[in-house]
Amino acid sequence: MGNSTDKIHKDIGMLIACEGISGCGKSESIRELSRYLTSIGYSVHVVEWNSNKNIRNMVDFLHSKKLLTAFIYCVLQWISFLKDYFNLILPLLKKDCIVIADRYIFTGLTRDKVNGTTEIIGRLLLKLIRAPDMLFFFDTNPEICKKRIQMRNKELFHPNKYIHKNIFLKDKELYYLKKLRIEYVKCFDKLEAAGSTQVIRIINNNCRMNEFVRDYVEHKQYGMNESRFYRQEQCK
Repeated sequence: MGNSTDKIHKDIGMLIACEGISGCGKSESIRELSRYLTSIGYSVHVVEWNSNKNIRNMVDFLHSKKLLTAFIYCVLQWISFLKDYFNLILPLLKKDCIVIADRYIFTGLTRDKVNGTTEIIGRLLLKLIRAPDMLFFFDTNPEICKKRIQMRNKELFHPNKYIHKNIFLKDKELYYLKKLRIEYVKCFDKLEAAGSTQVIRIINNNCRMNEFVRDYVEHKQYGMNESRFYRQEQCK
């Protein structure tokens, strides 16, 4: 691409956030989108949630010593998010890059809610950080997500001790996934009702992000009014 089309002409850069419960299929779609945008000449960077190795190691250590409470986990995840936001996301956006966030602030908000800890930190940060230019919610059936997690031989991690200790729950992982999905839906419904954020909902991976993002980028490049293109879309 020439210089006239190498940049995304918004304020600075373009931020795409992808959300959903574990096993929803977003990471595979993100890889596909990243390859596609790179192939047509854009500078694309994927930033994963909780990517700070030191904080990850601290979480693992506390968990192994049975010292990890929901509140401690909450504080650590927000420290990690802020490190990524100021050290990775903002600098890349200032360079006019496309940043794809594999989980964004909404992950922390929903997890705090389900884990039964304070929501004050996340609510405050939501008012201070940059809202995504595009927000995708991969709304996949929790039972499908659980099967995918099992196929990867991974344990679903969370610090909610009440769920862990509840002897009446037959399937604790599925219960946790269902609770997360409910909170995601509530969170995004509130955002849209307030008119602050529009959410593109991808139901059970039945469509791809590529077409949405390509059209959005093209419209922004040619200076078209955002409201003429960026409307809520649902893929069912």
